[in-house]
Amino acid sequence: MSGGMASLPPAFENKSIDTTTVTANYLPSAGGKPLTATQQNVPAWLVFGMFFVVTPICNLLLAERTLGTLARLRTMLVPTSIILIGNLLPYHSIHLFQVVLMLSFGRYIVPLLGGVRFILNVSWSALFLVSSATSIAALGVAILVAALSRTVEQAGTLGSLTNVLLAAIGGIMVPQWVMPKFMQTFAQLSPMNWALEGFLEVFLRTGRLDTIAPYALLLVGLGVGCGSIAILVIARAQR
Repeated sequence: MSGGMASLPPAFENKSIDTTTVTANYLPSAGGKPLTATQQNVPAWLVFGMFFVVTPICNLLLAERTLGTLARLRTMLVPTSIILIGNLLPYHSIHLFQVVLMLSFGRYIVPLLGGVRFILNVSWSALFLVSSATSIAALGVAILVAALSRTVEQAGTLGSLTNVLLAAIGGIMVPQWVMPKFMQTFAQLSPMNWALEGFLEVFLRTGRLDTIAPYALLLVGLGVGCGSIAILVIARAQR
């Protein structure tokens, strides 16, 4: 591409793209849907917002430690995993509501503000899968940060720093396709990138369950892995 711009991801390769439209952040996609600023930013900031659940979860877990709630539940032989799952389920529901709210904003409010309407012609099962998988990953990271923190201030700093770093390298703040080549590769290490690519697969490339599955597996694996480590850390601290 002219102008020294970074190479585009596979979905946009071998396309005839006008430099002016690229500058306007409008690219043809493999599924026939345009990548407008709205199509990029709605899922990007949705993912960013879902991962910021770390703050309320840290406050909840640290409050339960301070009040001795966790210790009392452990004396009743309630497994740590059950306690954590019970705490996280409401946040999973909030995440799904957040998805509905953000997509509705992009579809109905953004056009009123002069932006391009968000295109929402998708496989609902694929959308639910990637939304749930992103929620599990975000909750897993959040509970691990909460387990490793000792104060609210420490949790807030660690959680915010983690989220900003993952967003910065993952294509949330800057679209991955405008990054230098080495940064495009580096971005794939961020779970926010996995989530964003999963959403873009649904919204732009008419993603189905089979094409969403790799992203969902990565996200669920991260969430379960972080959650398992958090359970071990909390259980050890309660001994």
